[in-house]
Amino acid sequence: MLVNTMTIRKTNIKLLLMRFRHKINNQSEEPDENTKVAQGLMNYLNSNKEYNDVVPHLPRMLLKKYKTPETMYLINRKTAKDISTIITRNFEKEAPIVEVNPGLGFLTEEILRNQNNPVYLYESTKFFQKSLQELHEKYPNRIIYKIADFFGMWKLAFQDKIDQGNRIKDLLGDLATDKIGRKLQIVGATPGLSFVKHLINTIVFHNITNQLGRPDLFIILPTHHYEFLTDLNVQHGKHKSVPSLFQSLFQYKVLQKVPKAHFLPWTFPPSKKTSVIDEHFLYLVNITQKETLPCHPAYLPLLWYFFKPQTFSKSTRVIPMLEQWIPGCGVWLITGQDPPDVNKEVAPDETDAPLPHMTIFTEFGDLTLQQKITVFKRFVSWPEFEHCPFRTTVENSLPKFASHLVSEGDPDPHLDDLEHSDSESELENM
Repeated sequence: MLVNTMTIRKTNIKLLLMRFRHKINNQSEEPDENTKVAQGLMNYLNSNKEYNDVVPHLPRMLLKKYKTPETMYLINRKTAKDISTIITRNFEKEAPIVEVNPGLGFLTEEILRNQNNPVYLYESTKFFQKSLQELHEKYPNRIIYKIADFFGMWKLAFQDKIDQGNRIKDLLGDLATDKIGRKLQIVGATPGLSFVKHLINTIVFHNITNQLGRPDLFIILPTHHYEFLTDLNVQHGKHKSVPSLFQSLFQYKVLQKVPKAHFLPWTFPPSKKTSVIDEHFLYLVNITQKETLPCHPAYLPLLWYFFKPQTFSKSTRVIPMLEQWIPGCGVWLITGQDPPDVNKEVAPDETDAPLPHMTIFTEFGDLTLQQKITVFKRFVSWPEFEHCPFRTTVENSLPKFASHLVSEGDPDPHLDDLEHSDSESELENM
């Protein structure tokens, strides 16, 4: 029986990795080299003299338009200088600096000029190796670079979880740390939210990629992605799980708008109507993990499930839902009292948001984000919680990068969560 179980598990691992590699391979396929370049883009580049010495060094893949590109590259020297001036002003002197996909190295050189620390470069393609080597020779003791997909580390984290590998540790090298509070300043442009989702998963599920320490991002991203993550309506009752988790775990601010045309590849306009800002600009933003978590670290996976739409929708009545797990617990919310033997280690304190008067008709959407967290912390602090089926329900719902493998023949319903897809509808259902 033991031998059969181990055989089944090995088979599951092989099948899961095969499916995962197939997805990764499909995502990383480069467009056909015979496809025509975007004429509008070429007209723009050829009409601006500042790009005369840039165009010959650009790979053909960046001269085409995409619907959802995986990478973005800065090609404008003035914008590189502007970005560097802003972000280096916000750098912590002792924190390591990582630049992701530096490309031609325009921003790299400006960062080196504006501060004295070395810069770790991670370039996902080999097209810019010559430019990076020249930069390395110019600043021999201040550049450490590697050909690797830093923003795609979510793929490595998944594979490490499946086969107990060391891909993340190899990727980070001497940047890996066991110090959760160590800041790591990460600079780069990203067209999607896969890396941000990965950071959320890392914090919530105590993934081994915590070797990053405490990430401090200085990234350029599309405005609609930033607005999705920072949606103020989430603070006032609107229910979306990803923005709720993001706003609970990170501090964030826009540092500057930057011209969208200065980044390649260009993209096709989205199908839905967008604002003028979204059409012509990107946001340079600072996203920093908060020093204080919204709840006890061991309870973060439970909070993740608490925020899922399948658990609470905006119109879900709070007390009837909680009483499915702890019958009779509604009295504690209605009276505003708690039983005397609550778990004070996880219960709300004076820093948590006070709750409004609760009734059996109070809906999840009637609460602010901070009040939802207060309800959660009261719920998990009640003595009956440790014996209720909530933990089991969460365990059965965990993504596969955070739990055991499925049994033989069962589909993996969470593998699609790891797709490099960033549409808002899919993000809402993370």
